[in-house]
Amino acid sequence: MKFPKYLTKEQIKQLEFEVLSKDFLIYLTRILLDWTENTEYIESVIARKNRIINLSRTITGDKIYVLESDDMGNYEQAEYDWHDSNFLLAFRRLDTIEFIEFAGELLRSGYFDIDFLNDALKEEHASFRFRKNDQKLQVEVFKLDEIEEADISEEHPNIRLLVSRMDNSLDTGDYSGVLHSSASIFETMAKDVVGIPTVQDKTLKSFFERYKLDSNLPEPILDYILDTYNKRNVTPLAGHGSLKEPNINKEQAIILSEMTKTIVRIEGKLKGEE
Repeated sequence: MKFPKYLTKEQIKQLEFEVLSKDFLIYLTRILLDWTENTEYIESVIARKNRIINLSRTITGDKIYVLESDDMGNYEQAEYDWHDSNFLLAFRRLDTIEFIEFAGELLRSGYFDIDFLNDALKEEHASFRFRKNDQKLQVEVFKLDEIEEADISEEHPNIRLLVSRMDNSLDTGDYSGVLHSSASIFETMAKDVVGIPTVQDKTLKSFFERYKLDSNLPEPILDYILDTYNKRNVTPLAGHGSLKEPNINKEQAIILSEMTKTIVRIEGKLKGEE
């Protein structure tokens, strides 16, 4: 985003690998849906949904959808159907940076309460929150050591934190650690893409076929993800303790690190295409 309103360029860089779960975005969508439909006038419902949709489309740079009624002030059924479906994508079509800018507009307009949203972000284990400073809305991005101290589930950790661990492993020459972090990133990313409770405590390999169905990534990249995950389990010190020397070198670790980051970026960009 070239001209963010609520984030600085440094914060955008910090949040490059922040991933918000599908469950979290669906939850906020349902809360906002309650507000749009909390009126006795059906015409007000579609007008409210139109505003939310256009706020989201403004953030992504898409065209604004102009809502037009007939001479009697009524709308065709197709208008209601279009708004119902597009409203449900208002959050899910956004990447994390776009989400923050959109959420800022919702807070400014009074659609969300800041304490409610921050509580939801805390439950999500997000590494940022909103705050007001002299009535000006701002975003606070947590330092990585603050995320380390938080109650982060080992089954579904913060991807930004895992990327940092991967970078640290590369810097210190722990190339098996790079592989371990990469596989953990892919597993966490896949669980988010699938987004159903039954896979949250499963290994990537056990639900990989479902992930292939839900992901928009091409098959060669999906094969690379599974191959990386499988290598973690057989590479000394990557998945388990071992007396053997690791068989991954610096060049391989650099490629793996950059490939992992690229794949996370691509999967995030493709989120809105689902």
